[in-house]
Amino acid sequence: MLKQIIGQKLSQKILPKIILSQNILAIPTLALDNIIKKELEMNPMLEEGSDNESEGGDETLNQEDNAQIADEAGAENKAEETESKQDEVDWDEYFENDTPESNYYEKNNSTEFDSGFIREKQTSLKDNLTLQLQLAPLNELQIFIGEEIIWSLSDEGFFTDEAEDILSDLNVKKEGTKFEGHNFTMIELEESLSYIQEHLEPKGIAARNLKECLAIQIRSLTIEEALKNSALKLIEDNLEDLKQKRFEKISKDLAVELSTVKEIIELIQKLNPRPGASEELNEENYIVPDIIVKKIDESYEVFLNERYVPTLRINKVYREMYSDKKKKLDKDTKEYIVNNFNRAKWFIDAINSRRETLIKIMEAIVERQRSYFDNNETGLKPVYEKEVAEDIKMDTSTVSRAVRGKYVQTDFGIFELRSFFTTPLSSNDGEDISNTEAKRILKGLIDREDKSKPLTDEELSREMKKAGLRIARRTVAKYREAINIPVAKLRREIK
Repeated sequence: MLKQIIGQKLSQKILPKIILSQNILAIPTLALDNIIKKELEMNPMLEEGSDNESEGGDETLNQEDNAQIADEAGAENKAEETESKQDEVDWDEYFENDTPESNYYEKNNSTEFDSGFIREKQTSLKDNLTLQLQLAPLNELQIFIGEEIIWSLSDEGFFTDEAEDILSDLNVKKEGTKFEGHNFTMIELEESLSYIQEHLEPKGIAARNLKECLAIQIRSLTIEEALKNSALKLIEDNLEDLKQKRFEKISKDLAVELSTVKEIIELIQKLNPRPGASEELNEENYIVPDIIVKKIDESYEVFLNERYVPTLRINKVYREMYSDKKKKLDKDTKEYIVNNFNRAKWFIDAINSRRETLIKIMEAIVERQRSYFDNNETGLKPVYEKEVAEDIKMDTSTVSRAVRGKYVQTDFGIFELRSFFTTPLSSNDGEDISNTEAKRILKGLIDREDKSKPLTDEELSREMKKAGLRIARRTVAKYREAINIPVAKLRREIK
């Protein structure tokens, strides 16, 4: 029996312009260039400003005309337009409908930047995955867990760490974040892992083993259901038979003809058994820094690298069309102009907000890591994102979103922005040092070892303890892999 029930529901909606601002903040410089080019093609109200045009005068003109358009549009139908302004453009959908791989990065970009700068060819796999994750419809907790999963992946793109170890690392890294009082669970870990496997590119990433990697790719294909099921069964039960080319046994086990077995094999041969180790991603990556820090006299100046970010403004012709000929414009034309005006204004505001936020964050980092900059890459202190967020009076999630996938050029090299936020390690004298400093000490031990008898991870752990650092064997292994140093047996040399 049908019933009518009256009830109240409280819901929270994020405005499209806020979603746009968050997405723009997360995007690196070269990716932003691609987004700007696309928006310039789509929105006639948006245009590039001339390099020799007075920027200040143009801003004054914009403010006057912008206010006029907004006031006149609101006077026509306030009640109706208040609702429509919030729903003019679904920016969340606008960004999610385009894959980061195809729209935010140009794979063959080899544009020279400047002497002293490194060229960007393409992003790293983990940076690419992290960007996809941040633009996904997930909550902050799921993204926090997902990032830990992504950065634990092997070079071939497999998730090989024990789930308990990941949970343990998460419970350490939550200190100083908004999740400080949260106990991470296996269910939460599996939810984030499943999303990465099912939705992020390349397909097959974050699989636990080869079987799962191939199965994920098969399930994503649009093929006949019977063929898909047979391929999945072969991967699960007959992978060794496939390696040994026992085709008749496969045919019998799957209860299909040899011709179908051949079709399945051809299908599997097109899959990628190592999604994280493609030739393109193994090539040397070149980076264009998002931020530049220069020491001038005794102080440090922070600049944003905007060589690839054109100056934007509202198109003057469309502003004048509305203000000078408004009586001759029909309702649809007016609505078209107002909608694109709002869209263009939000876009410009988002880029300006990104610029201000990145500069504030870098200035706060320089202030807290002054000794590191003064001593040319030594003495990095443990700093939490939460501390920088408090310095600039912003939310921790904003800082976290801003630093991911961004790089800064200093007088002594180019560094990932997130590398300045490090987890502290306890020393024997009770002082905290950053894990980056621990990696530097570890590298020094390996450089000085007897190459005829290289130190194992267990031996390195003991040596680190002698040096005053309490560090476990597994942590030594992770730090060693992070600085691209192979295991002991691969470091052995003949005297």
